[in-house]
Amino acid sequence: MLESLSLQWSPLRDVVSKWGYNKESLSTCQEPFLTLIFMQNIVIRAIGKLNEDWHQQAIHRYSKLISQFAKLDIVELQEGQKGAKKPDIQLTRTHEALELDKGIPKNSYLIALDETGRELTSSDFSKKLGQLADSGKNIVFLLGGSWGLDESVRQKADLTLSLGPMTYPHALARIVLLEQIYRAFMILGGRTYHK
Repeated sequence: MLESLSLQWSPLRDVVSKWGYNKESLSTCQEPFLTLIFMQNIVIRAIGKLNEDWHQQAIHRYSKLISQFAKLDIVELQEGQKGAKKPDIQLTRTHEALELDKGIPKNSYLIALDETGRELTSSDFSKKLGQLADSGKNIVFLLGGSWGLDESVRQKADLTLSLGPMTYPHALARIVLLEQIYRAFMILGGRTYHK
């Protein structure tokens, strides 16, 4: 199986070789973090576009950091209110739920971000990512629009996750999620970023 893995991608090859691993030693490696490097596929499906330059810069920064460890795909979807100042909230949520549901890869573990969700420490979140890497499933995060998630999304999710008791603007929530994903990889690797 390891022969089919490509170590041609420079950041990945550099990370693996810094730790003294090569294709032969990886075949007997028991490091869960290295499993993550090769197996993880993360998709973020989010309602709404990020328009501010600093939002884009933060997303780019964390996406680049995460790309050392996983394939990351961020999909921005259209908001359901279509510009209405006073939209029908339930209709908006229903439309956004349909958009979030389209294109989810097969064999995915769905994590919906919602204020009613379960709060995890960064350490517990990293353990969850490690378990999911071992399962070989894609990890798909679902982020609703400004009117929240439709109940159907929460019911379909394997895990409903809260970023904490405070409310964040959607752009900032997306950035915090990316930072926590990167932090989780660093924790799993025993690296010092999270100290």
